[in-house]
Amino acid sequence: MAASLAARIRGAIFGAAVGDALGHPTEFQSTETIRLIHGPDGVRGYALYWDGPDGRYAPFTDDTQMSECVLESLLAARAGGWDLDAAMEDLSERFVRWSREPRGGHRGPGNACLAGCRALEGGAVWREAGGPTAGGCGSVMRAWPMGLVFWRDPVEAERWAVAQSLPTHRDPIALAASAAIAVGVAWILADHPLPAVLRAMKDAAARYDQRTAGMMGRALAEAQGDAPVDDVLDRLRGWAAHEAIAAGLFLFVRFLEQPAEGLLAGANAPGDSDSLASIAGALLGAWHGIDALPPEWRADVERPADLERLAAGVIALNE
Repeated sequence: MAASLAARIRGAIFGAAVGDALGHPTEFQSTETIRLIHGPDGVRGYALYWDGPDGRYAPFTDDTQMSECVLESLLAARAGGWDLDAAMEDLSERFVRWSREPRGGHRGPGNACLAGCRALEGGAVWREAGGPTAGGCGSVMRAWPMGLVFWRDPVEAERWAVAQSLPTHRDPIALAASAAIAVGVAWILADHPLPAVLRAMKDAAARYDQRTAGMMGRALAEAQGDAPVDDVLDRLRGWAAHEAIAAGLFLFVRFLEQPAEGLLAGANAPGDSDSLASIAGALLGAWHGIDALPPEWRADVERPADLERLAAGVIALNE
């Protein structure tokens, strides 16, 4: 990995947003429908554009909207001395504001995320607001920023990643998946070799849920073998957190040397395509850096200046 730390931070932030936007129009669609609409190879770039004051852009979804909340809260947490409880209270307030009036409008927010926000608004403490059996992918999709900020201390990355899940998702599979993605990003930025990164991700998941770690292990074996991509992603559709992290891990490893193809494979998956492509984008972007993403994807994604601002803030935290 020759990219600088700053390039890899930018790569993770843009990779997640770009993957989200690539998968936005294909979420909820079957493989057959995707290929019927977009051709035999599926989407090969942005298939959805909206018009805005500054021209056309490829819109992302609630995945990136909520990740922005996490990044903003992390940037504010430094001034508060990295007090976890205060930071999670701040993040909870940001989630509630997002649930009421997200910037750019609602983009298919998950039921568990909205239920957690209603509980928070009703006075629930952040540690207890999420449903105890809420195990969708709504918290893993936004947990990767913890690895960017706490890459020097993966124990803290894991602790904060698990904490940010609790306001909306308290099922062990959600905690396991959130821990795994944050630890993975942290170990990538610390320049650990791939086998060590993968082992750290599985170990992090296993501390909360053995099923999730087992699902990740199978996906890793399939990524390193010859399992057909379509078959794996048809099984791991990503609606549940353990499926999402396993599918993201599969895409990361199978397409390690073809990061753009990895994002496209996630976008063409017959399930929670935007979340799978976003999770893979965060990992692949952190591994390779910003230059691994096609320039037109970076330029056309929604609000690239805001993404650059967030990246600059995280880079500054690491100086």
